[in-house]
Amino acid sequence: MPSILDGLNIAKLSLSAQQYAMSVTQRNTVNVNNPGYTRQDVLFSDLTVASNWSANGTPGVELWAARNRYLDQSISYELPVLGENLVKYNALREIDAILQGTSGGGLGTSINEFFNSFMELSSNPTDSALRWQVLSRAQTMTNDFNRLYNEIQRVQTATERHLKSGVEDVNKLTSKIADLNGRIETAHTLGQLDVEYALRDERQQYIEELEGKIGLLYFETESGSITVTTDKGNALVLGRTSIELVLGPMAGSPFSGIYLINNSNPENDITASITSGEIGGHLQVRDKLIPGYLKTLDDMAATIITEVNDAHAKGFDLDGVQGGDFFVPALPFGPVARVMSVYITNSNQIAAAGDDGSGQSFGIGDNQNAKALADLVREKLMNGNTQTLSEAYASLIYTVGSDQRTAKESGEHQQALLSQLMSQRNAESGVSLNEEAINLIKFQQAYQASSRFVTVLNSLSAEILNFLR
Repeated sequence: MPSILDGLNIAKLSLSAQQYAMSVTQRNTVNVNNPGYTRQDVLFSDLTVASNWSANGTPGVELWAARNRYLDQSISYELPVLGENLVKYNALREIDAILQGTSGGGLGTSINEFFNSFMELSSNPTDSALRWQVLSRAQTMTNDFNRLYNEIQRVQTATERHLKSGVEDVNKLTSKIADLNGRIETAHTLGQLDVEYALRDERQQYIEELEGKIGLLYFETESGSITVTTDKGNALVLGRTSIELVLGPMAGSPFSGIYLINNSNPENDITASITSGEIGGHLQVRDKLIPGYLKTLDDMAATIITEVNDAHAKGFDLDGVQGGDFFVPALPFGPVARVMSVYITNSNQIAAAGDDGSGQSFGIGDNQNAKALADLVREKLMNGNTQTLSEAYASLIYTVGSDQRTAKESGEHQQALLSQLMSQRNAESGVSLNEEAINLIKFQQAYQASSRFVTVLNSLSAEILNFLR
């Protein structure tokens, strides 16, 4: 049968439990504006049961964090797609500005003006000013090709710096997560739930930051630590150990690849397996999108060089000499658009006159070959003879714009989805000042009730002692 002393002990434990509950409420209130904080609640156990008196921490109280692991993982798994699309959108917006911002109205305009200059020359084939205009517009067009290729390639090369920074960030984050794994295991073993929950909150923030960098999978072990892998299964964190990423040369590529630990082992090359997060976005821009754009420019430049040179070689210049190459011939390899240049330097060498059929010129005033050169702009020379040069360039601009719009819309959709998930998590795990105010009043009243209980027991014990006297 419980004695008065047992009652006093229970009252003492109750006071301690209510005091602890008030400290938890205070901790929640302090973190009301901390988005990475998970609200903590207290669960009371029956203090009339002696086995509850010796529980870890404060007897009679169990600390519980309002964490929803499903929402945590849902948010984490959506972050890489957002990071990927933001990177792609920013890079494609820059490329689109490059394509649209060439002086003179863009490459498409300079191509049309170049071929139109042959039509203008055909009106007076011996006019020196019109001949120099052909060379001037040819130079403008080649400059535009050179500039576009170099500026787009500059965006491509810039990904190297971004990847280096991204890999450094990933290594820092995985190291912090591994360290937190160890500290969480220790706190879990010692029953320090308040410490463990604070460390879990910190670790979750690092996980979500890491997810924005590179697509991940993670799962928790019984000890409370987590194992982190890439979305293709390459381990990055194993308990208290983190595995670093490094940049290293890739065979057949001027750019760097991403390797696990040892960049000299080809088996550790995980570049192709990284498809999301900011790093995945940079890799897609560098290795997939930009190479396609540059190939289109190369194909256009090579087509112009080949077709104009072939047509020009069939005509005759002002001296009656059969025309040769107008542009420096394209090499069978290498970036044609980057090195495209005009071959002839004297306007008299422009072969405006046509062949009379016997291998001779019609005469210095003839314009047949100038017209033939001008007509090239209307011929379907690109993409399997399905597009003109202007249409091919318009298609390139459309492709870049379409890729940019897709990245933008995907990013906006992902942001809306994340906002919704974060709102759900905040509603479930966030701190409400109204709720905490009510809890504080409730715990204060319970504390006062326990104090009165002590007073009553004290009075009863005094009466009993007086009675015995």
